[in-house]
Amino acid sequence: MTSPTQCPHIPYPAPREDPLDPPTALTDLGGEPARAVLWDGSVAWVVTSHAVTRRLLKDRRLSANTAAPGFPMMTSASQVLRNEPRSASFIRMDEPDHGRLRAMLSPRFRPVDAERMRDVVGALVDERLDVLEGQDEADLVAAVAAPLPAAVIATLLGIADEDREFFEDRSARLIDRTRTMDEVRTAREELDAFLDAEVDKRIVRPTEDLISAVVHEQLLPGTIERADVVPMCRLVLVAGHGTTASQLALSLMSMLVDAPTRAAVAAGGPGLVAVVDELLRFHTIVQNGLTRAAVEDVDLGDVTIRAGEGVVFAIGAANRDAEAFADPQDLDPGRDARRHLAFGHGPHQCLGQWLAKVEIEECLSRVVTRFPDAALTQPVQALSFRHAASSYGLDALPVRLRRA
Repeated sequence: MTSPTQCPHIPYPAPREDPLDPPTALTDLGGEPARAVLWDGSVAWVVTSHAVTRRLLKDRRLSANTAAPGFPMMTSASQVLRNEPRSASFIRMDEPDHGRLRAMLSPRFRPVDAERMRDVVGALVDERLDVLEGQDEADLVAAVAAPLPAAVIATLLGIADEDREFFEDRSARLIDRTRTMDEVRTAREELDAFLDAEVDKRIVRPTEDLISAVVHEQLLPGTIERADVVPMCRLVLVAGHGTTASQLALSLMSMLVDAPTRAAVAAGGPGLVAVVDELLRFHTIVQNGLTRAAVEDVDLGDVTIRAGEGVVFAIGAANRDAEAFADPQDLDPGRDARRHLAFGHGPHQCLGQWLAKVEIEECLSRVVTRFPDAALTQPVQALSFRHAASSYGLDALPVRLRRA
């Protein structure tokens, strides 16, 4: 059996050599486990195998609770959660609490619910593209990729238009790896105070939004405590905004520079659904990985993860595992990428994945229809990528909208 000291030790998160690829320090492992040396010098296991990741993300011997011994904290700011896992809502809970709280939201995030939102999402995309008519150039991050998910999540939660700038800013701070613990705590407190006030409003005057549903279906009947309501709403807001914005920016970029991908989007139908899954696999925006702590020993064959040790699932590398995907370094719009791990796997798999896919599908198809000659104004390598954010993306996507 290989001992932990014999495994490769890799600084984590590792730097990217190419902005479109995961770090070679991870992909060169060939799916073998290694040791991740984190920002504070602590060491955790890092898993890059697609098959092992899928298996272990369903293993209850690995805890999502940040208070579990050995849980890997990925930044200094993330320590704000170490002893307050409940404040992150059910995303940082184990069973049965995780399943109980998640079940309160899951009936509103089914594939059929996402489809019911498609016309609303499409209209929101068109509103943003209407503004671009008559312009020769635009930044598609500022014009579409960032504001669209904010508008969708605001509609879902019933948040007024005038409050979007506030929650976009505070949400961005929460996923910025360069922020200090105090800055993250302050942003979270301000966001929580805002959401707490929204809860009070819905108690008196409910509407047809998600916050009202949680308040009147769960809080007032007594099936959920007030202390869990705001974290649940914050989770939906932050997870549904920054991550989708990042994926949208990278997907738009790839569509504009890769002719087969553009053609698949323009053709629509099942091909559009397939290309979105491939874009999710190819880009895999979660840079920090998914983190767990072993509460029991877990045997991986050559190595054993001991109870009290942390585990980081580098899903970007796992989605480039050649054992799972042929020629994984290639963006192939014809690939069946449905087994990708961009949304995680197992009981903690992203609740909003179906809505995110609808947003990406509608945005890509409408951009290519409205601006069929759109092209980047600079090479991909010259773009400003968000290396410092937990959700990888672009600071800007400058595009020429019409043929010169």
